[in-house]
Amino acid sequence: MIGDRSHNGAGPEVCEEGRERSGRDGLGCPQMTRSAARPPEAVTDRPAVVVMARELIPGRVKTRLAADVGDARALEIYSGLLAGTLTQIDLLDGCARVLALAGATDDPISTRAGWTVLRQRGETLGERLDGVFAELFARGATGVVAVNSDSPPIPEEYLRRAVGLTATGAPSGRLVVGPAADGGYYLIGMDAGTWRRQSGRVHELFSTPAMGTAALLAATLRGAAERGLEVCQLPLWIDIDDARDLPVLKRLTGGGPLRGEPLERLREVYLHVTHRCGHACLHCYNRDRAAEPGELTTAQWKDVIDQCAALGASGFVFLGGDPLLRPDLPEMIAHVTGVHVAGARFFFNSFVDRETAGVLATAGHGRLRPLVSVDGPRDVNDALRGEGNHAEVFASIANLQAAGLDPVANTVLVEPVLAGLSRLARELRQVGVGRLHLIFPHQHGGLPGGSGAGPVGGDSLVPDGAALLAALEELVVVADQIGLVIDNLPSWRRRVGARNDFCASGCRDLAVDPYGRVYACAITVGDPAFVAGDLAHEPLERIWRGSPALRLLRAAAARDRAECAVCPVVDACGGECWVQAHYAARATGRPAGYRAAFPYCDVVRPLLERLGAHETAAACVGGCGGQAAAGEASYGLFDCI
Repeated sequence: MIGDRSHNGAGPEVCEEGRERSGRDGLGCPQMTRSAARPPEAVTDRPAVVVMARELIPGRVKTRLAADVGDARALEIYSGLLAGTLTQIDLLDGCARVLALAGATDDPISTRAGWTVLRQRGETLGERLDGVFAELFARGATGVVAVNSDSPPIPEEYLRRAVGLTATGAPSGRLVVGPAADGGYYLIGMDAGTWRRQSGRVHELFSTPAMGTAALLAATLRGAAERGLEVCQLPLWIDIDDARDLPVLKRLTGGGPLRGEPLERLREVYLHVTHRCGHACLHCYNRDRAAEPGELTTAQWKDVIDQCAALGASGFVFLGGDPLLRPDLPEMIAHVTGVHVAGARFFFNSFVDRETAGVLATAGHGRLRPLVSVDGPRDVNDALRGEGNHAEVFASIANLQAAGLDPVANTVLVEPVLAGLSRLARELRQVGVGRLHLIFPHQHGGLPGGSGAGPVGGDSLVPDGAALLAALEELVVVADQIGLVIDNLPSWRRRVGARNDFCASGCRDLAVDPYGRVYACAITVGDPAFVAGDLAHEPLERIWRGSPALRLLRAAAARDRAECAVCPVVDACGGECWVQAHYAARATGRPAGYRAAFPYCDVVRPLLERLGAHETAAACVGGCGGQAAAGEASYGLFDCI
């Protein structure tokens, strides 16, 4: 990331423009050659893209990586990364291209033609970033975008978007940030107006003690909000810090098939048809997703469905927000189940009257499954979801059943829910619900940092592994006695004996938000770090097959994690949910991204070990709650937790 402390260095400022030498330094990077000093390339009245880099000296670059692979190999890798970055920026038109070097050498140096070289100044990286921005804006740049030099080639579209966002500012000032998976940023930029009006506040952001740590991005976003600066985030990208990052680098740059490739067909799509909701559930992962104007129209959603079906999708899930707030929900469901003869599900946690239940059943053509969110008995559920919600949900279940639909219950395993799980199971079975799906908490939205409000909230909602495992063991015994299927267990059972690697998101499954933006996973909807494309600008097939964000996800593997590489059940587990891992790490200030540790390993691992040790479902925890009868044949609601 830009804030990588292994790149620290200082020296007097030197500004040079050079020429390209035809040779290479043998390490994959254009040679930096001595030349006579010439006036720097003008940056007046145009944006500048600046690469923050170090001179190619063994032992002075990528010191953490060098500790793993040696100075020579670290220099070779860094030289290749720098060369790739320079090549990407050469693709941009209308920009001044600047190489800002950190090092102690006073000699003038040059690089490829058309580039200006600046010598970084300052003791800390924040000081050096601040100095580069100040220098380029003093020369008349309309905007400045600074990028790191230790990432795989940053996608051209990300660079172009960053430059475009600095072409026009915001009244309060704007920062453009490219979040790095490890918690820093690979890119930061702003327009000249922001610098003129807010340079003092920008200085403060560059002075954060979080510079060079996994908390840098969070500190920058928080600091910008406190100072009234608008932040525009690009999609997530990675940098190469140590040897554990090298497998992903090899996959991204090797040109071979990635995880999930070749892409045969799309399987399932999650349609977030609205962010609007009449509830303010304390633990909602979508809690901070503000409803914007311009939701897709009925016709536009039908076009999305058509594009998904053309790629082979046979399952569609409607969710939000509250999809029942869309009066055209039955029409969209009918388009899925009637026109495309595909399966449909919809999430809800509000009241469904008899008339609406009948309309939904008709629209479903026998291929619709309601998914009702309920988090415990009345006292627990209503503390989390609002007074009266429990009664509304159970009345809705009755109305849907009367219309011929068969709801499945979903419960988020936040801490207040655990003690009442068995009681909830009995309540559900008494009203004819035969299937319960459990969801481990995703630590964003209402969960991290104590942002929940009310009788319970924030960090207090996230249970530890021991409490989760004990609650699950008790629940499964009860479920087995009353004939309730715990929907997760068939999923875990069918993984035993197979080789799994993360989930299907981004490989067979996608999600679309209310405005046509595409994501790999439904839980990431609304998070700009995970936007894979925008249907307003390109068709779904192009996004699915060519999105850099999806390519990065497909380059990731569970076994890249140190703990997964040595785990005896990794083939069955597949690393579980990378989304839960990412947000749990981000919430606690640890390096996030696809290599973050799965936060519920101490629950899933013992369950899989027990399943793998026995050939029958009856030998698993407490008899597996009737899961032997569920089996793979009738399993098909969820592939994750």
